[in-house]
Amino acid sequence: MDSVKKAMLLMKELGIEGDVIKHQSSGKSSIEASEALGVPLSRILKSLVFTEKGEYIFVITTGDRRVSVKKLRLFSGMKRPRMATPEEIFSILGYEPGGVPPFAFYGIMPCYIEKAVLMLDWVIGSAGSEYAGIKLKPYDLVKIGCRPHDLSE
Repeated sequence: MDSVKKAMLLMKELGIEGDVIKHQSSGKSSIEASEALGVPLSRILKSLVFTEKGEYIFVITTGDRRVSVKKLRLFSGMKRPRMATPEEIFSILGYEPGGVPPFAFYGIMPCYIEKAVLMLDWVIGSAGSEYAGIKLKPYDLVKIGCRPHDLSE
């Protein structure tokens, strides 16, 4: 099964509504996704995975923000979190970096979402591929267990 179909099945299972937007150019990075979709960086979701000693956490913020590792340490319990490698991300979530949907954490690891994201009425995260996005309501991610926090530097 291709990764976009897999993401859509999970989305349906979780009761998240959204519109899939396919695009021709790569959206692997936030900047590339913003350009490919023609939307501001502040509307693009970054789905990040941090790890320490075999523990993983999923972090969601917008493309125009940077996650503060200092703040992450305070509420995650991790002393020295690092970004997971592409291989770790794929082995745990089943998606390549740049294609990780914002709901891929469900049932696998804790999720934290930048509070400011919840002020937006819609955002676009990856839909399983760097060539597909999913426009959704950010509060739907809280409904499935993502916890709001002040994450940005």
